[in-house]
Amino acid sequence: MTDLRIGVIGYGLRAPLTTHAHRPGRGSAVVAVADPRPERRELAASAFGASTTPDAGELLKADLDAVFVLSPDHLHVEHALAAFEAGVPVYLEKPLAITIADADLILSRARASGVKVYIGHNMRHMAVVQTMRNLVLDGAIGEVRAVWCRHFVGHGGDYYFKDWHAERAKGTGLLLQKGAHDLDVIHWLAGGYTRRVNAMGALSVYGGWRTA
Repeated sequence: MTDLRIGVIGYGLRAPLTTHAHRPGRGSAVVAVADPRPERRELAASAFGASTTPDAGELLKADLDAVFVLSPDHLHVEHALAAFEAGVPVYLEKPLAITIADADLILSRARASGVKVYIGHNMRHMAVVQTMRNLVLDGAIGEVRAVWCRHFVGHGGDYYFKDWHAERAKGTGLLLQKGAHDLDVIHWLAGGYTRRVNAMGALSVYGGWRTA
């Protein structure tokens, strides 16, 4: 068996995902990593014995069977389109993009190019979520008419305000950063997609109050 040759664009917070694809001799191997930070390239080279480059475009010139796009959210559109142009199938970490226009552009270019793209909603692969999905499909709880979710964001959300996520121009805000998982699972379990949204919100936890 010849291993699939996997590339990685962005070796940061989501880097551990790539370990699932690195199985030399068992079907796939990470062979190339692009990241602008020398220290991250050094880590990737140590982890995989892969070639590294600071330039995503240079990586896509390699002989790749697929690529992980794990770069910061605002760069997803640039890197996904470049991969489509190179004819390389893409695992694109959620969110798809940070604007509806860019999301539509990615989807339309993927369709036009015929290149496969998979959005990384990783909770679909969790055993508990797959069990719920199977219960729904088996009719164990009858027809799903409503889904209720309560998501507490405390410790898990704090670090989002200490790097590029805190810049409005580079992300979608904490609601969609964390809530994207819940929204995707709700759609999957219910077998449908949202058509209308009603919402209320306030900066009640982060930034909405001041101490003396």
